[in-house]
Amino acid sequence: MQQQVPIRGFLSSIGLNPEIVVEFQYNPTQLSDKHAVTYATLNAPGLLLPVRHYSQGGDRTISFNLHIDGLFPSVDQVNKQKRLDNEVRRSVAIAVDERGSILPELNKYRAFLYPRTKRWKEARASFVPLYANAQQFASPPLCRFVFGEHMAIKCLVTEISITETLFNAQLLPLRADIAVTLVELAPYEAPTTAPPGGS
Repeated sequence: MQQQVPIRGFLSSIGLNPEIVVEFQYNPTQLSDKHAVTYATLNAPGLLLPVRHYSQGGDRTISFNLHIDGLFPSVDQVNKQKRLDNEVRRSVAIAVDERGSILPELNKYRAFLYPRTKRWKEARASFVPLYANAQQFASPPLCRFVFGEHMAIKCLVTEISITETLFNAQLLPLRADIAVTLVELAPYEAPTTAPPGGS
């Protein structure tokens, strides 16, 4: 009997080189999908209740929580084990640095909130030094959220909240919980723009 490897949800950047790809080590167990619309209230004398007139759609917001555990094998460690097939490698591997810290994996999530830069992989404890000589900023990258066969949407990451829960002797993070909030983009929506003078 062949063992099945679960499908992993993921986020990937659109139009950024190098691409940001985060495959969830553990899929979220809950996914919140919130959508609101706006109605204008029309009042007139003698009405029992006000009349509602649809004026516009609102944001579709998707939020979920993830867990990252760096005590499982890293991408490099798993790739060295030739006995594992490709699917098994992909199902357990996350990015860690040479000291075993999950900081490179956490920075993938953070990169969705900072202005687009080809240098995002160089970030360490902060992204700010990457922009020290920048005169103009581009908006953060658009992304694609895929969760199984039923959900594949183009979106913006609007919030990332990271809680580091386990550290090594050098106080580098080994485990973390991440809360992600996304807003779906309409198919006809214009690309996000930089402020005047930006690129």
